[in-house]
Amino acid sequence: MRNDPKPSRILLPLGLLACVALLISPLVAYRPDRPVATLVPGASSGPMFVVQIIRPRAGLPLGGILPPRFFGLEEHLGFGSSSPGASFGIVAGRVGGTAGPRRLELGADDWELVLVVDAEGRVTPETQVVFELVFEERPRRVRCRPGEPAVGTLETTVLPGSGELSGHFDIELARCEDADTSKPLGWPPRPFLLHGSFDRLPLDAGATGR
Repeated sequence: MRNDPKPSRILLPLGLLACVALLISPLVAYRPDRPVATLVPGASSGPMFVVQIIRPRAGLPLGGILPPRFFGLEEHLGFGSSSPGASFGIVAGRVGGTAGPRRLELGADDWELVLVVDAEGRVTPETQVVFELVFEERPRRVRCRPGEPAVGTLETTVLPGSGELSGHFDIELARCEDADTSKPLGWPPRPFLLHGSFDRLPLDAGATGR
């Protein structure tokens, strides 16, 4: 009597799939970007800010299964008030009936961020962030902006009796271009999220280094 080979032909591929699943499961669980903690208004001892670009998996090689460092990419995209060359500036105005910024500038070495809001406090498409990134296997200066209309929020609070501004923002970056040539990159396939917060920034600040 001959043994039926069909069960073994079925079990072998299933076993291989199980082994592959076990091997890649820790990598699939890897999250490419985790939002940094939002600064609590008034809790800082001086001017502070943190900025992060949160990338969707669709914007990373192999859907973000492997950490970005495997492809020579930055593990996390962002900067803050403790970064080399950190600076900030505010052009203040009246927004939505309360004092607030019309234009907020945050920067560091290789980073330039300009947040622009209209008279109603809405984020405008003029908002932009410029940073360095390896794209198509070579370093580039990339400029990313919201779509039109811009999708995002900027919430601000003037600390009582201090003349200092605190706030946080979440803005979708839907289009990117080469910052040196202004040529559209056709990327990212899905919007990035520009996430950040700031605390105790003087309302009368011009361009100020740390």
